[in-house]
Amino acid sequence: MNLELINHFIEEFEKSNFIFSKAFKNKIANECESWKNDWVEVLKKLLRKIKNGQYPLTIDNKGRFRVTNPLVKNQYMAIFFSKQNNGNFFIDIIKIGINNI
Repeated sequence: MNLELINHFIEEFEKSNFIFSKAFKNKIANECESWKNDWVEVLKKLLRKIKNGQYPLTIDNKGRFRVTNPLVKNQYMAIFFSKQNNGNFFIDIIKIGINNI
């Protein structure tokens, strides 16, 4: 997948109260070449869920929320994030894994 295309839509989300960690951006840059095209759509879908408040209210042991979406059989994409006091969303990390993340 083209990193320039991914960075473009990340910039669009940054204009609407999203802050992406360096770890998130580095993981995308290092792994996006092996992504399938529909994985980018899943990433956009997860970010839209966050923006629209469609995420579980459960918090992990690091104080982060998690949104998850299936990719292919037994594989999932998850985004871990926190909501800031000023209304911004801090997108901490993205994980792609087998079974439950």
